Amino acid sequence: MALGYLVFLFIIIAVISIFSIVLLFVVKDRRSNNAIFIVTAILGVLINYMSVTVLPDNYVVSRIAAGSFGILSIIGIILMYMKKKTMAKVMVAASVVLGVLQLFFF
Repeated sequence: MALGYLVFLFIIIAVISIFSIVLLFVVKDRRSNNAIFIVTAILGVLINYMSVTVLPDNYVVSRIAAGSFGILSIIGIILMYMKKKTMAKVMVAASVVLGVLQLFFF
């Protein structure tokens, strides 16, 4: 029964990730786009935090890889404040996608 809840959680994470990334690149309103960017960046950090903490202590390389995917989201936030919006969106989207792939498959 607990594995059913876990699959349900993973499906929700995947749908929210896809939805937020699509909205990040489709919405043209500046205020809405900034809000979606912040939500997607926080989602990227949280997903990668889950990826790091779910791995055992002796999987050092995998933990470092998952942590570096989270750093991509932080770099995206920094780039957004440096007015490099397109590159910031790409970094945050890459962080979310790589974090979900890490969480699901590795």
